[in-house]
Amino acid sequence: MKKLSCVGLISYVVVMIFIPVITGLWLFSGRQPSGYVKDNGGKTEISYLDVADGKVRICDIEEYLVGVLAAEMPAEYELEALKAQAVAARSYILSKTDSRSDKHPTADICNDSAHCKGHLDEKMAKESWGKKKGDTYWQKLTRATEETKGEYMVYGDEVVEAFFFARSGGRTENSEDVWGESRPYLRSVESTGDLSYSEFVSTAEFENSEARKRLGTFENQSEGPLSIGKITRTDGGNIKSIEIDGKEYKGTEIRKIFDLKSADFDVTQTDKSVIFSVRGFGHGVGMSQFGANEMAEIGKKYTEILSHYYTNIQIVKK
Repeated sequence: MKKLSCVGLISYVVVMIFIPVITGLWLFSGRQPSGYVKDNGGKTEISYLDVADGKVRICDIEEYLVGVLAAEMPAEYELEALKAQAVAARSYILSKTDSRSDKHPTADICNDSAHCKGHLDEKMAKESWGKKKGDTYWQKLTRATEETKGEYMVYGDEVVEAFFFARSGGRTENSEDVWGESRPYLRSVESTGDLSYSEFVSTAEFENSEARKRLGTFENQSEGPLSIGKITRTDGGNIKSIEIDGKEYKGTEIRKIFDLKSADFDVTQTDKSVIFSVRGFGHGVGMSQFGANEMAEIGKKYTEILSHYYTNIQIVKK
């Protein structure tokens, strides 16, 4: 074999030894989703659209998360449930940092709870809680955020788009049954803690004529009872499809038409009205906040709560 020149030997060492070592260190230094923006102090910054004034602002994600918790989960909930919420909200936000929405094309997210995640600043949050509890609750939410700092969920190499909602009817929903798109980490799981909620079932009653106006079938026997046909349900127990007056609707459509708390409902009738008996509150996908709190009350840690509601995820830290 020919001898290597000095230059060739150095090149060989760099290629065969140092580059693989450096590459390995980079690969195992922790996953980091694209979209992370760091300032000189090493903080992770995000951009958000403030829908109140239409301005895009830049802020530290950890500071922003305290306000998200204040808007999205009752502050009186157990600390471990709030920590689970912090990781879920952080994951959701980070899943959005490498894409843009038509609603906020120049920002990662917005503070519209109907579109992204709600947010309250410290002053607004404390005013909503009152003077006696304001400081205590804000400190509690800050602690939940600080004790999970930098932690988020991944499924494989994908940052988890961690949806959550108020409470279920005893099981959560598969994502495709609600939005038509399957996510391997958003599977239907039991949430039996939700069954202990004091107002587990809510009712909504509509006169037959009003119901038909909402359905757009007012001309068909507007005063008589509605014709309720075949009903199918999802794995989570929500209405998948229902026939009313000969037309098939999705359960999610009926929920929207009648402004129901969830799509998990039963239908009963009188001669003059139709009555929806509704279980749970929210879309049903991902983590049930009430169920998370019930798990925390019996001693479950936030990591156990997250692993229950999000299937086969890993919790990593930047």
